[in-house]
Amino acid sequence: MARSWWASCQAGFVSIGGFFAVIIAAAVTYRSSALVTTATLGGLVVGFTAVAAYEWWAGRRLGTELSRLQLIVVAAGLVFWQLYQTSPGGLPYDPTSAQLCAYIQRLDRPCLIEADAARLHSDIAWWSTGIIIVILGLMARRSRTAAWIAPAVAIAGGAVALHFLDVFVRPAAAAGLLPAGAAP
Repeated sequence: MARSWWASCQAGFVSIGGFFAVIIAAAVTYRSSALVTTATLGGLVVGFTAVAAYEWWAGRRLGTELSRLQLIVVAAGLVFWQLYQTSPGGLPYDPTSAQLCAYIQRLDRPCLIEADAARLHSDIAWWSTGIIIVILGLMARRSRTAAWIAPAVAIAGGAVALHFLDVFVRPAAAAGLLPAGAAP
């Protein structure tokens, strides 16, 4: 019983601390380069996943079986992942390259190529986050931490996906080229 209580406390500390760490890191690195934001938030996700993997391994070794009710938190992580805004300003949810270029009022071929690269990086970050959340859901049968860190992972992945498109739009915002009322 004491071991179960301590494991629940550990999962709570990691998940709540991780949630706040992701929010603070996303806010602090918002105006940084894509490398800084990706490394910071990615490092947090790798750390969370390592703790969850260790707990899963220990649970497997000890034969621990947890309640399936913890999958509710994984489902909440999937909802956060789906609802997190991944497009800057007044753009639609998943903007095309042409919509990104029209948003910054630049409709030439180099802009389309740059916008396509930004979209590709954003999509890779977004879909990778979904895959990680599904893997955490599979690990949740033996790891409390795996279930409870899913919302933090969703926010971190959404922030990285948004950041790639925001870095593309940011120079136009600095030059005052965005439409009236639009903000990145």
